[in-house]
Amino acid sequence: MKDILLFISDQHSWLQQGYAGDPVIRTPNLDRIASEGTAMRNASTPYPVCVPARMAMLTGQLASRCGVMSNMAALDSNRATFAHCLNTAGYETVLCGRMHFVGPDQRHGFSKRIAGDITAIYHNRPNKAFAAERGVHDKTPQGGPSCLSIIGGGNSPTLEFDRYVVENAEQYLRGSYEKPQFLCVGTYGPHHPYVAPKELYEYYYDKVSIPEQSFSYPEHPAIRGKILQDTDPEVVRAVRAAYYGMVEFEDALIGRVYDAFREGVFVYVSDHGEHAGYRGYYGKSTFYEPSVHIPMLFAGQGIAKGRRCYGAVSLLDVAPTLCEIAGAVTPPEQDGVSLLPQLCGGEEIQDRMVISETGGTIRIRTKEYLYGQMVRCGRYKYVHYEGFDAEDRLFDVDQDPEETVNVMDQHPDL
Repeated sequence: MKDILLFISDQHSWLQQGYAGDPVIRTPNLDRIASEGTAMRNASTPYPVCVPARMAMLTGQLASRCGVMSNMAALDSNRATFAHCLNTAGYETVLCGRMHFVGPDQRHGFSKRIAGDITAIYHNRPNKAFAAERGVHDKTPQGGPSCLSIIGGGNSPTLEFDRYVVENAEQYLRGSYEKPQFLCVGTYGPHHPYVAPKELYEYYYDKVSIPEQSFSYPEHPAIRGKILQDTDPEVVRAVRAAYYGMVEFEDALIGRVYDAFREGVFVYVSDHGEHAGYRGYYGKSTFYEPSVHIPMLFAGQGIAKGRRCYGAVSLLDVAPTLCEIAGAVTPPEQDGVSLLPQLCGGEEIQDRMVISETGGTIRIRTKEYLYGQMVRCGRYKYVHYEGFDAEDRLFDVDQDPEETVNVMDQHPDL
């Protein structure tokens, strides 16, 4: 039985990777892992928000099926995750760092945890009440009420947390164990606050581009006013410099864990992406490529080296893939599929449809997020929001990577 290590970062867009074609970003470790393994070049998150994406990954089920449709929702403890399945197959399942569980169950199948999380875990303890009770300022780990509250070079709770997580992971990997190991390493970066180590922020400040043309792209009416926008060139440049610096910082941490992992199968994914000023947006929550397109790398024993797979895949595929690698049964009612056949050199599935969701008619503060679905199949991406039938979008992402031209009328069959 092979040891397995899953490294999951938070809010890392596919676009900010060297092997993905970014001419500015420095990601030597991710580039190395891609060259030594298989890169899924068309991987999507099942939900471009942290908690639903992660719970969907763990269960292998769409967020609407596993019942987690917002960052305030808790996964039912009776619902099986791939960690439960690996346990029954004889693995020791270890969580090191972030998984963003909500509620009293902070394991959901993991046999032990060697490093804690960074964000609040209880859905009934909002930040203001918690702050008043403790007599402290009302600040989240993200740095304030807006993700643009803090931008620049220096240190932050995110960077410190990620150092702590990786140090614990390295210490654990130096040990020897009787059982086969599944180690999940979860970092918080490159999630905002947009603060990178000073030298990295300064390095990227004059090198990053400002996507000015995207500021004039038409906004889908279903999300109008619901995504933070700021097109001030100084803000955009600062955010992008910090974000690029944070990605490089994460790349170094990923390299340390990859080097410490002796043998087995290594997997790198992120839960969703980050706009980083594209269309003037920040954070995630849309179906545009910076938000929904994620990195997915596999390397190690039995994995094809230097392979690039272009068929549509999903974060949902992690559960059945890891279970097949481990020789374990999968959680029931899977919406994902095992990628192991193509990871071992088999043929890709070119016509597969991958679904991402958002919304669920939840209300956050004064904003109502209507349910929406994205379907990705090959070069095409279809977007629909409940109540906006006349505003459906079909993009040919290969020909139109900026997603500016709706080709619905040209392809009624699709």
